[in-house]
Amino acid sequence: MNQVGVTCHLLNPTLEEVAELARASEAAGADWLGLPDAFWWRDTWLLVGAALEATERIPVGPMVTNPFLRHPFHTAAAIATLQGRFGGRVMVGLAAGGSEVSGAAGVDRRDAAERIEETVALLRRLAAGGPLDEASGRSLEVPFGPVSITIAGRGNKILRVGGRVADHVLLWAIPDSDLDRIVGVVRSGGDAPLTWAPLVDVGPEGRERARVIAAYGVLNASSALRKSWGVDDEHFAAVRAALVRGGASSAVELVPDHVLDDILFPDPDPKALAVRARSIGATDMAVPAFSIDSVADRVAWARAVLSS
Repeated sequence: MNQVGVTCHLLNPTLEEVAELARASEAAGADWLGLPDAFWWRDTWLLVGAALEATERIPVGPMVTNPFLRHPFHTAAAIATLQGRFGGRVMVGLAAGGSEVSGAAGVDRRDAAERIEETVALLRRLAAGGPLDEASGRSLEVPFGPVSITIAGRGNKILRVGGRVADHVLLWAIPDSDLDRIVGVVRSGGDAPLTWAPLVDVGPEGRERARVIAAYGVLNASSALRKSWGVDDEHFAAVRAALVRGGASSAVELVPDHVLDDILFPDPDPKALAVRARSIGATDMAVPAFSIDSVADRVAWARAVLSS
């Protein structure tokens, strides 16, 4: 394995920006690029197409999309359409979707693990020449090839599904205090390779962006972890309401510093991170791209972690 991926954290990136990011990621030697799927931003599959068009080698896909706002049939059609032009460079990440899916779009996500597993089964069935729907026998009328599937999440059911059926499980910004437990849950499902994406303290700009990620971390944390952070139900509800409204600036003000400290690794030394990576059995790394200019340094850092 020893792959290094890049996840786009540019704010509402344009087609031109993702094309530039894709070129920078490819030039830096990254093994894949993941782009955001947020219904209030530009469409993820159009962004993926722009990134693929701008590059020659690097695989690109949503990191991550969900099976609620995009029906799996539409996801399959999008993958097949891009495969027709770019072949095996199309990848896909799957998750339950953010709090906005339920809070703003009014979608019940309680069956997310089952929906994700069904989506994986669909994509694998199509790649094997099977139909969209086994009951009706209706087929996708576009050639469909194998696609690399990554699953990300914090819920136990989704983590177990990822361990069982994914090509990779993405461990994104997991608090260090919860990392071993999360890995244990994945392994209780299966032995899918682990891609670790730790957040490291890389200066004021990165720390400020990490506060937004930490706000989502509060929502995604288990009740036991929130309790250890001192985040009660009222505090949790306030953070959730702010994020659903799109008020990231007000949400970050509600994140205690000790939560951010748990999510951020204070020492970016590759040797120190390599020890932690080996302790959880991570074979691959992913780094966030908060800016295009930082991509080369971040990819080189992750390579150093994997080689230490």
